Amino acid sequence: MRNRTIFLLRGYVRARTGSEFPERVLNVCSARGIPFRDPAFLGEHELALTVARRDWRRLRAACADVGAEVHIERVAGVPFVLGRLRRRRALVAGLLLCAALFLANACFIWDLRVEGNETVPSGRILRVLAEHGVRRGTFAFSIQQRRLCNHALLELPELAWLTVNVRGCRATVIVRERVPRPGIVNESAPTNVVARRDGLVTAVRALDGEARVLPGTMVRKGQLLISGVVETKGVAEPVVGTRYLAGKGEVYARTWYELSTQIPLFREVKSPTGEETRAVAVLWGENRVKFRIKGTGNLSTGYDKIISQVQWTLPGGFILPVTLETETCRPYTTVRLAVSRESAQEQGRAVLDAYLRAQLGEDAEVVSERVSSAVRGSWLLVTLSAECREQIGEVVPIPVS
Repeated sequence: MRNRTIFLLRGYVRARTGSEFPERVLNVCSARGIPFRDPAFLGEHELALTVARRDWRRLRAACADVGAEVHIERVAGVPFVLGRLRRRRALVAGLLLCAALFLANACFIWDLRVEGNETVPSGRILRVLAEHGVRRGTFAFSIQQRRLCNHALLELPELAWLTVNVRGCRATVIVRERVPRPGIVNESAPTNVVARRDGLVTAVRALDGEARVLPGTMVRKGQLLISGVVETKGVAEPVVGTRYLAGKGEVYARTWYELSTQIPLFREVKSPTGEETRAVAVLWGENRVKFRIKGTGNLSTGYDKIISQVQWTLPGGFILPVTLETETCRPYTTVRLAVSRESAQEQGRAVLDAYLRAQLGEDAEVVSERVSSAVRGSWLLVTLSAECREQIGEVVPIPVS
């Protein structure tokens, strides 16, 4: 493989000789130091062999000395290709122009990507960068990292750090989101613990303050459970009669929920009409040229729109500033299908169960639940009744003047 590559770079000639004694050609080539390869006898008086381009004249002289005729079968290699191109000046100029365009294209950004963002949308980051001059078609060497970072972070307060790494025609925007500062909690501020919903108390754990309810007590929403205002008692009269504490603790209770939702006894499905409207657009940087190649006019009914983009690249990942965008619109009509009562009830139960889990805390548990349903026209009313065990205590501050 290595020798063949060298032969192609230097150029080679496949020659055919004819004489009464063809083996003399091999002997004279060996005697005069003419390297050859792939010799093959084509007949009783013909021989084919391959020599380097620079040894062709020596082979022809050697064949003339032994009375052999020689002619060229084929030539190959870089020198012969360049020799043919030398006579085609327009083609050479075109190749040089393409090479210059490729080099100039590599100095501009044609692909932007965002990495490291989780909550801040990539589109918002790219819009802010576009306002400061970083977009498709931007000259890569004109980006001022420090100035861009300072201005972009002012408009994106959710970010703590931003940088743009340019590699060829691709710019990668790497960001780090800001960690929100935790709220400052005053542990000594006087507070009460009140009920955030109705329930039957099963356990009371007062960590600070004075418990005002006992297990087995039925409480209402907003009722005081653990008080942060404690009256000082004793034999002697205290100097301070009332103390304000940070009421803390947990109050577990049995709670009851009754949730309802309506589920349709029908469902609408899409039925494609079989028609299709297709349009092709060529994106050159920020410019767009659109061509409609199939279907005309506006679509009056509902339709699905499918957009696909293909970035043109060369082998090796070299990005071109051209993107082919295909937009396909497929009209459809809606067909109403009946849904069984059992299926609708299961769907309603799943919805209500998910809502119930969202209302409960992490340490809450569902003790029991019951589902009932009733048909109301074309809708099914699904009701979920559940009994739960959860922590109902909620800390509220005590206004102290």
